Formats: sequence, C-alpha cells, structure tokens
Amino acid sequence: MRPRGDNIMKIASLFLAASLAVGLAAPAGAAEDYPARPIRLVVPFPAGSTTDAMARFLGERVGRALGQSVIVENKAGAQGSIAASEVSRAAPDGYTLLVGTNSTQSANVHLFKKLAYDPEHDFAAITQFTMNPLVLVVRPDLPVQDVAQLIAYAKANPGKLNYGTGNTGSLAAAQMLKSMADIQAVDVPYAGTPQAITDLLAGRLDFMITDISVTRPYIDAGKLRALAVTPRERVASLPDTPTLAQSGLPDYEFVAWGGLFAPAATPAPVVARLNQAFVQALQSEEATAFFAKQGQQAAPRTPQAFNDYVASQTVLWGELLAAAGQKKQ
Repeated sequence: MRPRGDNIMKIASLFLAASLAVGLAAPAGAAEDYPARPIRLVVPFPAGSTTDAMARFLGERVGRALGQSVIVENKAGAQGSIAASEVSRAAPDGYTLLVGTNSTQSANVHLFKKLAYDPEHDFAAITQFTMNPLVLVVRPDLPVQDVAQLIAYAKANPGKLNYGTGNTGSLAAAQMLKSMADIQAVDVPYAGTPQAITDLLAGRLDFMITDISVTRPYIDAGKLRALAVTPRERVASLPDTPTLAQSGLPDYEFVAWGGLFAPAATPAPVVARLNQAFVQALQSEEATAFFAKQGQQAAPRTPQAFNDYVASQTVLWGELLAAAGQKKQ
C-alpha cells in the first residue's frame, strides 16, 4: 500500500529535520575536539621578517596551550597575495590560518586591479596581534644626519636616491614621505624586507622605511642610521629617535599592523577557541617584553572588534595610497 500524500510530507519533513540536525551538530562536534591535529600558520612574507618572527613566537606558545604543534609556513610574494589566496581556498576547519597584515587585508585591494581572493568576504577575523611602527633608516655613508638633510639632499639630487620596499607598509610609508616632502626617489621592490635590508647594508640602496625589529640590531651596531620613526609619538625601543612629524613633516603619521585570520565559514566555536588561546599568549608578560624589544605593541581584540578594525583600515589605506599617489597595478 502506497503512503498517502500527507504521510509523504510528514516523512520528508522528519528526514529534513534530521538532516539539518546532523549538519548543525557536525561543526559543533568538530569544534569540541579542536584541535585534533597540527595547525598551519601561513605567513605571507619571508623567514626573518617581522611577521615571521611574530608568528613563530606566538605559534610556539599557543601550540603548548592547545596541545598541538603550530607549524609556520612562509609563502612570500605579491605583497602577501600568494599566501592570502591559498588560505582563502583552504578548508574552513581551523587548521590552516593566515597571519594577515595591513598588506594582505587592507592595502592590496587598492594596489592591484585583480586579486585572487576577497579580503572582506573570504576570511573570518580571529584577533589582532600587534601595532607596528616603522623607522626611516639610511646607509651610514649617506651624507645626511636627519630628515631635513635627507630632504635637502634629495632635492639637490633629484631622482638619484633609491629605496627598498618589501611590503605595502614600507611602500605606503615611503610614498607618503616623498609626497609630503616633495622629493623624488626610485622605488626598488623586493619579495620581502630581509632581502632589501641586505642590499641596504651593502650600499646598493640609500634608505628604507621599514620594521624596527629587523633594523634595530644594525642601528645599534652603527651599520644603519635611524633618522625618524613613523607614529605620532616616539617609540620606546628607539627613545632618542624623533618622529617624522617632529622632523619637519607635521602631518606625517603611519603605523602598520598584523593579526590572525581563518577561511570564511570556519565554525564560530573554533574561532572563539583560537581567539582565546592567542589573546592569552598576547597578554602574557613574556609577550609584552618580546614585542617591546621588537618595537611593537600587542593589540589583542575580539573577532568582531578586529573585523571592524580591518574594515576601517581598508578605507584608511585607500586614502593613504591615494594621497601618496599610488596607482593600481
């Protein structure tokens, strides 16, 4: 005997409800067991970069807290786009994460006509890691002792100075310097900051605006000369170095940042677990000391607060790059 139509509808409804229940329970169950295997942190810049050092420091401590290895993988190139694109296509299970920065999440949409990922819709924000001030450094044999002398030298030798850029922070900061000081200099792009620093030390570059952490040892050793830092206020790790705003460019202010992202649709409980573990690591005394030495400041946030911050930064980076005269490639 064939079931009546109303019985068929009841059976279908029960089947659908059961299916939905199973579907909803699976991510929750997976979240309860998370993490059950090693976690990959994909870093969009080379080993030895500030972002790499930050990821390895936090990854080691979070790995101990979660009881699983946190493996750092470097995928440098295209201002971080290669790494971001890979993570955007990864399974949304919390096992492949992006150590994103202002480059990958806020600047690249204003730098490239085509991106292989969507910074706004392809990721779930987990937490911000740090605020990263930059420093303007020159090779020690360049005949300048401060920013005013650098500007005067550049104007007396138009187009003869060159500078290295290993990420969009360096790029935007240097473009702002050129625009506000009305000077000419040649941009030499690199896949990452360490390679640019090597050429600056060798005398093949004249100056850079880059991360304090990768330049501090050379500044202390007298192999590079620090002229100014980019935030509005002086940096604790370079207390004797003035800001660019104090050095004749009163409207100059720039700070980079980094944080953690998962592929979109990663279960909320997994995002919350990761946020908890990384925020705990960021708030430790050990992290405070580490980042102070790096010239950075820990800046943990909730996932929603970090998501809102990134959205506001994307608007700001559009304004910064437009003001600096940077056009899409």
